[in-house]
Parts: sequence; structure tokens; C-alpha cells
Amino acid sequence: MSAFARALGQPPADAASLKGDGGKGAPTSLVALTRYGLERQARGDFQAAVEAFRAVAGAAPRQALVWNNLALALGGLGDHEQAAIALRKSLDIDASQVSAWVSLAASLLQLGRPDEAESACDGAIARDPDNGDAWQIRAMVLAGRDDFGGAAAAFARTLEITGETGALRANLGVTLFKSGAFHEAQRNFDAAMALEADANADEIVEMARLCRFVVAGLDGDMTRVTAISRELTGAAETDTLFKTALLCLDWAGRKGPAALIAQTWTALRPGNLEARHMADAAMGRPVERQPAAFVAQHFDGMAEQFDEKLVGRLGYRGPEEIRNLMAAWIDADAALDVLDIGCGTGLCGPVLRPYAQRLTGVDLSDGMLAKARAGGLYDELRCGDLVDTLSQAGARWDMIVAGDTFPYVGTLGGVFDGAAATLKPGGWLIFSTEAAEGDGVTLRGNGRYAHGRGYIADLAAGRFDIIERRSTMLRREAGVALEGDYFMMRKI
Repeated sequence: MSAFARALGQPPADAASLKGDGGKGAPTSLVALTRYGLERQARGDFQAAVEAFRAVAGAAPRQALVWNNLALALGGLGDHEQAAIALRKSLDIDASQVSAWVSLAASLLQLGRPDEAESACDGAIARDPDNGDAWQIRAMVLAGRDDFGGAAAAFARTLEITGETGALRANLGVTLFKSGAFHEAQRNFDAAMALEADANADEIVEMARLCRFVVAGLDGDMTRVTAISRELTGAAETDTLFKTALLCLDWAGRKGPAALIAQTWTALRPGNLEARHMADAAMGRPVERQPAAFVAQHFDGMAEQFDEKLVGRLGYRGPEEIRNLMAAWIDADAALDVLDIGCGTGLCGPVLRPYAQRLTGVDLSDGMLAKARAGGLYDELRCGDLVDTLSQAGARWDMIVAGDTFPYVGTLGGVFDGAAATLKPGGWLIFSTEAAEGDGVTLRGNGRYAHGRGYIADLAAGRFDIIERRSTMLRREAGVALEGDYFMMRKI
């Protein structure tokens, strides 16, 4: 039986409840049709079951069970949209049905409508506070929203109701880890793997290893940190373990343990550029910019998943924000020579193309440029450093755009010098920055740079007018909104 069917509950074979007169004198044809639908459903012929139950619903539309039967068959077909409609009809007739509320929540979650799914969970829990299925679906909704603390509480409540399972302990471990409760997460991972073999799936084993690694760092046990890292067979896996742990600790504000782990990483991998850069970040060393070779290597490795991760999972809205700035000040008449520095996979290409008679993109990563090339929007794509590109003599650009680029650059004096030299009079400079405390440049613990507004204003002074600055969420980071600024400047 599918998860959808388990949530709804198998309807009874006896269709007497279809009777509209207290059970007396129900039409034999409806009883027979219902029984036929249930028999076809049991055999896996969901299409025939749907047709039968639709016919019954047409004849007895005020019977809640009719719509439940139809929803179950639609769920078997994978038609969660129509199943949700049927369940709402059932609940309009009888809102006391806890199982129907749970089934509706499950369908809405499948449809990617988490807010509605949560409301359906509320409907179930209001009528039965001890319904474990409703609490579990609520936990999944909250986890999908990156509310990991709330998800952990909901998974814990599910466990209280349903009892111990390895899968629930593992889910609780994941959400506790992502909410920064690392020691408690490890206890749950250990319990999960002791309870059942299914909790030893590869992804859970990897997550449990990461948790043990982070906890060892929190405990200051670098011997155990090294030992855990040596459980892995390849250098790439080892690097990923160290970097992920550092990002988790940075998000949790645990700078001391992060510095110890970073030092251990550089000792094990002294030639690794990323290890050295992340160690600089973890230890708060002032470093003017990321090594170009490291940036290229980093983005080559994530080119295939970049758009899905940045836009889909992290909620990046840079192109939309840049589009809004441009629409307020510039005519989209395809008249400009436009340079997209740090163009990546070309996310800004569709935004910039209507303004450009010629659109050029520059990036350090060949992998990212290959994705941009496949989009077919750029007239020219170059692999190179943005400062080198901007150092070429002559005013040649009407517009220079840098979306989510400067967090990987650091100090921006050379960028502003080059932009001032290569923009035509009246040319536009549009870019985003991550917000820093104070008016300087900060190398954050995650390896990216944040720039203070005063720092940007000082670089612009005498060369650019700041036409507009918009402060907004750049993207989500560990479930938390990352604040920053979009600047629209014009060359004086």
C-alpha cells in the first residue's frame, strides 16, 4: 500500500454508508459500483477505480466516503491535484475526519504547496493532537522551509506518539544537526543506526560521520577529527568533509572549533588552495582576495548543479533585482555594449540581452562558461580574471554588471579603477554585495567577502554617482536570510 493509502486508510468494502436515508434502501447499483471500484483498486487498476468512484460521486455527492474512495484511487494514479480536490469535498461534508485531513496534507506536500499542507496538518492536529502522521508531515514541511528547529520539535513529537523507529531518529538527527544542536544530533544518529538497518543508508551514514566530525571539533579532539577524516578513501571526500564542517560551525558561530579544524585540514592537505583560504577565513586573517585558481576550481566543480542550488534551494533572486533596477533607469532598446563580469552559468543573460547590442561575459571557470555558452545569449564569452579584463585600455563599455561576484573577489579598488577607465561617459555599473558590519571589507568564516556601504561609497567618490541602492535578501544561507545591497551607479 502506498504512503498516500496508508495516510487515508483503506475504505470499507461495505458501501452501505453511501445511503442517503440512514442505511435503508440504498440503490443496489451504487453499492455494486462501489464494490467494483474497490475490487479494481485492490488489483492496482486505479483508472477503472477512478471511473467507478466518479460515477458514484455523481450519484451521491453528499457522502464523504465517496470522495475519500475517489481520492485514494486518484492517489494511486499519482494525480495528487485531483485527489486534493476530492479530499476537500469530503472535508466540506464532514470536517471531523482526521484521516482525510492527513491525506490532504500528504497530497499538498507532494504538490509542492507546503503552506497549504501545514494548514491541513493543523486541521488534523486540532481534532487529534496525538496523530503521528500529521506531526510527521508538519516536520517535513518545516524542514523544507529550512525551519530546522521547528522540524526537530515536530519529529520529536512524532516519536513520542508513534514510538521508536530508526527512520524517525535519523530524521530528528538531521534536523537537530541543521539547527546547530550537534551533540544531541549525534545521540539521535547513534540511536537510529542501533534501531534498524534502514537507518544505515548511505546518506544517513555520511550525515552521521559529519556530525561525529563536528562534535569532535567542538570537543577539541583533533586526534578524533583526523581519525574520522581518514575513514574516507579519497582526497575530494576528505576536503568536502572539512569544508562542510567549517561551514556548519561558522553558521553556528563556533569560531574557535572552526579554527582548530581548519588548521588540521591545512596540516593534512598543505597544498590545497581551498584549505588555506578557508583556514584564513576561519582564523580571521586579512586576505585581500581569493586565489583565482581556487575560484576557478571551486566553480568548475559545481557548474552542473549551480543553477539548481543557487536559485532553487537558496532562493537567489539576483537577476530579478538587477532587472528591476535597470527597468527603472534604462531603456531596453538593445543599444548598449554590456560586460557581465563573473557571468557564471549566464543567469543574468536573459535580463541583460534586451539592453545589449553586444553582450560579453567573463568568468574564471571554464565549466561555468560552458553552461553559459549552451544558453546562446552571449555574443562573446571569455575565460579570465575580471580585474585583468577591466585593465584593458580604452573606454569600451556602456554597462558593466556583476551579480553575486564581489563576494568572491575581496578588495574592490582594482575593480573600480578598471570600471572607471573602461566605461564610456555616463556608463552604468551595477552590482551586488553582501552586507558587512562597519565600513570595510570582511572575510567571513564561509570564505566569502562582505563589503560595508561606506567602503563602497568611498570607492565611488569622484568617479560614480550612486543612482540607487536597494537593500534586500540576497539568498538563504543555512535557512537564514542573507542580507545585502544592489547598487546602480553611473560614471561621472
